[in-house]
This record gives sequence, structure tokens and C-alpha cells, in this order.
Amino acid sequence: MLRRYVPVRGCAGRRRYVVLIALLALFLLVRSLPALKSDLNSRAGIALSEDRPRYLYHSAFRRNPDRGYEEQLSNALQGIERQQLSLNSHEDKTHTLWQIMLGLDPSAEIRSEDSLKFEKKNSEWKYSLVTTEWAEEFITVTLASIPGLSSLYHSYPHHVLRADLLRYLILWYFGGYYADTDVFPARSIKQCPSLRNSVFQIDNPDISLVVGIEIDEPFASPKKMRDWHWVRSYGFIQYTMYAPRRFSPLLREVIVRVLSHTKRHIDESNIFLGARYNELTTLEITGPGVFTDAILDVLSDTLPANHSLVAESLEADAGLGDLVPEFSTTPQERVTWAPFYRLKEPLCVEGAEAKPGTQLGGLCVLPVNAWGNGQRHSGSEDFGSSHACINHRFGGTWKPWKQSWKKYLFG
Repeated sequence: MLRRYVPVRGCAGRRRYVVLIALLALFLLVRSLPALKSDLNSRAGIALSEDRPRYLYHSAFRRNPDRGYEEQLSNALQGIERQQLSLNSHEDKTHTLWQIMLGLDPSAEIRSEDSLKFEKKNSEWKYSLVTTEWAEEFITVTLASIPGLSSLYHSYPHHVLRADLLRYLILWYFGGYYADTDVFPARSIKQCPSLRNSVFQIDNPDISLVVGIEIDEPFASPKKMRDWHWVRSYGFIQYTMYAPRRFSPLLREVIVRVLSHTKRHIDESNIFLGARYNELTTLEITGPGVFTDAILDVLSDTLPANHSLVAESLEADAGLGDLVPEFSTTPQERVTWAPFYRLKEPLCVEGAEAKPGTQLGGLCVLPVNAWGNGQRHSGSEDFGSSHACINHRFGGTWKPWKQSWKKYLFG
């Protein structure tokens, strides 16, 4: 009896085909994952040690940025500013407490004890909880003239990314005080020592943004950086911030960069799997990384060369060379982290200190123990510190990639 058989070579060929398809799929998946830590700092190859401080980092997202798109964004934001200020509206929301809670039923009892205590402790402030529905109208209607805003906002796979962008937009547009929902009060905002000694000393300070220090470890070794999952060894807090005035130029630049970096991340991602975000890319695209860089760069672009912050930055760079560009021997006259290292008192720069023709809006930086207690680094004290104004639980619940691989890959 004749028997049919399949040649062995045919089976092997099909197996090779399946293996090739699997390898291609794996390659595309790996290519779609966020950049590694070393890719986020364009000078990561420079040797680091505990006796060599780093006061300036260079994000990979600032290499060849889309200047044309960033100019469009800046012009659109300034157009909104001019249009709104011309209305002479008497509605003032700079005395509003803002918190964001996306993706949950707004009618449910969902606010935490921390959030309720924060509102109660500051009862003289108006409280506003931003929900998914409110945010949708704010993005698509109120700010519809900002090019690409709606599509980029909706492209984010995780609520934490939208919440990052929203806090900048809300404080830029309305002003007020923002806090994450896992922040709890040590004392009321009005009784905060650092605020009483700075922006609350006069009725109309020439300040548009108040930030605190979260990370202050410029001498951190590579091991310490890895252990703490840091891209840079310094940074401003963005889980709470205060805008005494609307339309801070500092926040405007933060918004421009967040949108520009998001667009770039999408453009450079795998066309089939789309943009993916992990802890490091989130910090650089929407989080404290881009927030800190934008503030330092606005200070650098607006303050005169003889300003004390520039002088301190240049002095601290002596012997380090971080301010000396490639193919040059002359250091840049700019602001680095150096003036904020081990800050003990609020450091404020008024808007009037900016060069003619530039917009700063004014900035106050609070020491780490105003808003950054409870950490095991940066000279942070405990939650009961006499300097503490608010405390943060640092729960890390904003990291969906730690919840499950499905959550990380598919949102």
C-alpha cells in the first residue's frame, strides 16, 4: 500500500517560518518599549562618583527638539492669555485647591481620608475635584485652540500621564494650589512657615509659581541613582505646587515641552504597537524631569548674565566643565541646580528681575522640608518636622507598569 508523507524539509521550513515570525514580533515589542535610563540623559556616559556633583543634566528629548511645533504651541498659549486677560473677568480662581481623580465615577464616595483632611484643613479655600468629564471639556472646548492638545492628551495609555499634563494646564489657566490626593496636611497652607516667609508676606507678590524640592542629591553615585530609580539626582516637586497668578510663563514652557516630548515619543515609537511608557519615560515626558528642566531653562533664558543665580551656577561648575559645550572652552552663562543645593530658606526670584523683552513671571523655591518630608535622602526630615507644611505618602500608585504586564502594555 502506498503511503503519503510530508517531506521533512517542508516541516523544517514551516518551523523556521514560525520562528522568524516570533522573533520579528519580539523585536517589534522590544523596540516599542520606552527608552532605557541611559538614553534619557544624553551625557549618561560621563563618569559619576560621590565626590563629583552633577548640577546639570541633558535630557535626550532636548536633542533636536521640534522647534517649529514648540513655537506654535507657545504662540497658541500666549494667544489664550491675551484673549482671557482682555475680558477683565472678576472671577478669581487663584484661591482654589485643585485635586485630580480620573477614571472613576464622580458620584461615588471615592475621596481618600487624606484628601478630605486636606480640604478641611484649608476650609477658607474653594475646593475643586477634577473628574474625567470636567477634564474632557477643559481639554476639548476651553483649550481647543492649542494645536495637537486633544489628540496627544487622549493618546496617553495611563491616567497618570493625563493628570500630569492637567495639573500644569489648570494652574497655568486658573492659578491656585494643586496637590495629589495622597498628600495630607501638616498644617494649613496659610500657616506654612516657608510660604509665610515668602509669597504671603505681601498682597500681590511678583511671583507666578511656587515649587518645592523633592530630590537634592547632586553627589549621588551611580549605584544610588539606580537604587532610587533616578534619571537625575535633583528635582522639583510636582505632586504639589502653587500658582499665585494665572498664566505663569514657567508653566507655559512646561506645557510646551510636555506636548512636544509626547509628540516626539509617539513619532519615534513602533507604528504597530504605539507609544509605551514606563517609570523613566513618564518622569521625562510629563513628570518631574521635564518640569525641573523647563524651570531651570526659563531661568537661564530670562535672567541677566550678572544675576546671582547665574554666578552661583558658574562658580559651582569650576573644575567640572558641565557648562562647557562640546567644541568650546567657554562655559554657558546659565542657571543649574547649584543655587538650590541644600536650600534652607525660600529662594524667590521676582518677575521684574528678568531681562527686558523676556517673561519669567517670578518663582519661589521652598526648601525640601516644606513639602518633601518623609524621604530617606536629600536632608529630608520626618513628617512631624516643624518645617512641614504638607506631607506626601510616596505610595507609587501612579506606576501602572508595576501592577501587571497587561496594564503596562495595554493601559
